[in-house]
Amino acid sequence: MQQKVQSDPPAADPVRSPVELAQSWFGAWNWRHWTFYAGVPLVIAVYAALNNWAVLQVAGYSGALLFYAGHAFIPWWTTCLATWLVMQLLRPWQPPQLVVLTLGTVLACLLILPYSQWLTTRFAAGWLAGDPTGAIGSAHIHDQIGVWVFMFRASAIWIAINLLFDRLLGLPRYRYTAGQPPAAPAGATGRPGENGGAAPRFLARLPAAVAADEVIALKAEQHYVQVVTPQRKFMTLYRFSDAVAEMDPDAGKRVHRSYWVRTDAIRAVRREARRYSLLLENDMRIPVSAPNRGLIRELARENRIPVYPPH
Repeated sequence: MQQKVQSDPPAADPVRSPVELAQSWFGAWNWRHWTFYAGVPLVIAVYAALNNWAVLQVAGYSGALLFYAGHAFIPWWTTCLATWLVMQLLRPWQPPQLVVLTLGTVLACLLILPYSQWLTTRFAAGWLAGDPTGAIGSAHIHDQIGVWVFMFRASAIWIAINLLFDRLLGLPRYRYTAGQPPAAPAGATGRPGENGGAAPRFLARLPAAVAADEVIALKAEQHYVQVVTPQRKFMTLYRFSDAVAEMDPDAGKRVHRSYWVRTDAIRAVRREARRYSLLLENDMRIPVSAPNRGLIRELARENRIPVYPPH
C-alpha cells in the first residue's frame, strides 16, 4: 500500500513581542535617525513657541511649548508616514526624490488639516479662555498661524530638511536608488568570491568603520539592509541580495529570505516543533525557512553547533 508523503509546512518567523520588535528596529538607529524623527520636530516646536509672544503671554512657556509640540511632532510623523506610503504606491514608476517628497507632504497636509484645526480650537477654548483682554481668541490664533500659510511653510521645511539629511548627513530619504557605491580597485568586482577578498562595498556606506569579519548577520528591512555586529547595528539603503552576494560565500549562509548569518557567530540551533531558529553570539534570534532546515542540520553537525532540544 502506497503511503502519502506529507511535506512540512513552511516555517514561520518566531513570534516576537512588541518590545523585541521595537529593539530590532530602534536598535539599528544612529544619531541621524533620532535627530530626524525626534530632534527636528522638537527644535521646530521650541522655535515656534519662543517666537509667538502673544501666546506666551497668555499660556506661558509650558502652554506655548505644549501647543506647538502638538503642531510639530504629530504632523512631522504623519508626513513621514504619508511620504513612505507615496513612495510605495509609486514604486513601479520610481519618480525623482523631489516628486515623492512633494506628493508626500501634500497628502500629509490634507490629513493633518482637521487635526491642526481641532488642536487650535481646543487650545483657544482652554488655555486662552481666561484672556482678560479678549485680544487673543480662536479667530486670532487661526490668523496668527494662518493655516494654509503654516502648511506651506511646513512643506518647505519638510523638503529642505529631508534633502539636508540625504545629501549632507548621509541618511537616505525617500529615494529608490542607493546611489553609486564607492569605486572598487581596478579588477575588483566588489564580491569576495570573485575578486579574492575585496571588502563588501555596502560597508563603505555605514556611519562607522566596520570590517567584513565583524558582520555576524544581515537583515532585509524593506529597501534597507540592517548590518549586525556583536556590539552594534546599522541601517543602510542597499539591496539585500547585493549585500549578501558581496559577503564571503564561505563565511556564512542565507538561512531565510530576509536573513544572512555568519557561521561562526551561531551559538545554538533551537527547534520548536517544526520551526528552527538560530541563536547568535549577541543573543539575536534568526528564523530559518523550511527549505534551509536540512542545511542548518548539516551546518550544526559539521561545526559542532549545539541543537536544543537534542534529537
